[in-house]
Amino acid sequence: MKYLMMLLVLLNFSCQSSKSVTEDPEVLVYYSKGRCLGKCPVYDLWVYQDGSFLYSGIDYVSVKGKIKSKLKKKEFNALKSMIDQGSFEKVVLNKGKDRPVTTLRVNGEEYKYYPSALSGDIKELNARMKQIVNQIVANSSP
Repeated sequence: MKYLMMLLVLLNFSCQSSKSVTEDPEVLVYYSKGRCLGKCPVYDLWVYQDGSFLYSGIDYVSVKGKIKSKLKKKEFNALKSMIDQGSFEKVVLNKGKDRPVTTLRVNGEEYKYYPSALSGDIKELNARMKQIVNQIVANSSP
């Protein structure tokens, strides 16, 4: 009987549903460039609800390490408006060899994709996030 109870307790914990995307409620958007077999830039960017951001340059980027700062108000408002008004459709990820995957988390959903396969609002948001990363790196380079 003890063993049966322990088994039921373990099954209960293992079968509990989990959120598909664990997300900090303060994060407005998370943008990440993944690895490839070559020298693709690898970095993460978190933009928070208050307009602050955290950039983490990992590999093959001109600025490595963490940068914390705040987006300009106009830039943040444009990004927030784009996210609030956007309709982001799921993207089918057909895995290919040596292609870095981009990850975007927004509105409680996670999207993994190759930027060349995008269209619509998610393509525009990807371009905006890439532009923000380029500005962060340009402002932080010596």
